Amino acid sequence: MNDTLIDDNVLSDYRLELIARFGQATFHSWMSDIDLVKGDDTQVEVSTGSLFRRETLVQRFKPGMHEAWNGRFGRTSKFVISVRPSAPGAGRRDNGAVMESNRASQQQNSAGQQNSRAGQQYSAAAFKARSSGDKKTVVRLDDIACPINQRSTFETFAVDETNRIAAIAAKKALDESRRHNLIYLYGPSGVGKTHLLHAVGNEWRALHGDGASAYLTHSSLTDGCVEAALSNSLPGLQRDFQTKSLLLIDDIHLIAGKKRTEQEVLTLINAGLATGRVLVIAGEAAPSVLAQGALNGKLADRLSGDLPAPIERGGAALRRAVLSKRASQSDARCLIEPSAIDFIADAFPQSMREAIGAFNQLVLVYGDEDMSVGLEEANAALSARIGDRKPRGTMDDGITAAAAAFNISVDDVKGRAQPQHIVKARHAFVYVARESLKESFPRIAAKLGRDHTTAMNSYNRATALLERQDDFRKAVEEIRRAVGG
Repeated sequence: MNDTLIDDNVLSDYRLELIARFGQATFHSWMSDIDLVKGDDTQVEVSTGSLFRRETLVQRFKPGMHEAWNGRFGRTSKFVISVRPSAPGAGRRDNGAVMESNRASQQQNSAGQQNSRAGQQYSAAAFKARSSGDKKTVVRLDDIACPINQRSTFETFAVDETNRIAAIAAKKALDESRRHNLIYLYGPSGVGKTHLLHAVGNEWRALHGDGASAYLTHSSLTDGCVEAALSNSLPGLQRDFQTKSLLLIDDIHLIAGKKRTEQEVLTLINAGLATGRVLVIAGEAAPSVLAQGALNGKLADRLSGDLPAPIERGGAALRRAVLSKRASQSDARCLIEPSAIDFIADAFPQSMREAIGAFNQLVLVYGDEDMSVGLEEANAALSARIGDRKPRGTMDDGITAAAAAFNISVDDVKGRAQPQHIVKARHAFVYVARESLKESFPRIAAKLGRDHTTAMNSYNRATALLERQDDFRKAVEEIRRAVGG
């Protein structure tokens, strides 16, 4: 594909692929205003109209968005999400519309490049404040709160031994007789933590009204706190928090190393608990692990103090249960047979989110047809998606491979020693985690117990080493092969 082929049909087809992968609710919340800037055999660039939105897309959805493009239009090696320049009178785009202007490539092509400007810790809000000549505005909670998916309820959450404790813990937020005021749900990506946060939010709104709660991602919380600090409106934002009886915070581990945000979240938690508010927070690691990394020790201690609840990665049985629930609640005309559900549950083992995306694609293909969809139909609809997938390892696999490639220990890679061969091993791991595993800099940094700016600098140094050192390049390739990259 080349640039001249970007038109309404390409954008419409890509939108359909995103809906199939992520679902209608996620698409309308985060991707409905995307525009195509560039698309060829080497690079795809999409733009969005909001810095907040871009940060969320980069941190949470970029790998899947890249895979959606590759599955629809053929493989490209680079995927960029940029922010459109604001234009007088420009508003939110209608779904399906294509902006005919704005075809120039944006200068910022990754979260790392934005964050590294002048050592700035917080990219979106600070960059906006630095580059805009507009008058600073007061930041309100409603400006940074994110929508709750109304379909994510306790009824639609399939429970087994891997997530039973977390599901029970989440419901404790609603039990007035035995309520826990701080519930921390932790586990790997794609196991249902966000679903449980939304389920609590939906139940709370049914009991107390729409204005009684707020759901915040790490990105919206970080950018909101920084913008509030820059505009001297932090006290007002803190008062806004106190008007909510329930606060939901997602991916708290990704604020590690962002000192100002960590302090504000700690203040928020302390104030909320002192006044009887309920907080349900989700992250990827146990409080003790967060404390060993870059997260504020007092904040990690707070997360461990009331009701921390683990949630593990489920097996094929849980994926079948989740997909069966979705099939029973679907308004599609087609009948999804158990054989099709079994096929998806076995073919997409990486995460629940991946399996749900495959199910959504199946419904997209056959949903308007009055027919039964079985194994044969599922295989036909998803064959390209399955063929394009490569099994990927984890960041732990990457660290182990880096240690082996440089003949050192895993503890050396994670430690603080600075001999050149150990530092190079860290650089190599960071590069592979970013390029092959598509991990964010905050997540990579947390795995090494560093802050995200350190991870970004390590990535830049690895890029330089790849150009001039054959032995480093060979080591990186060894690590890539180990993680399936």
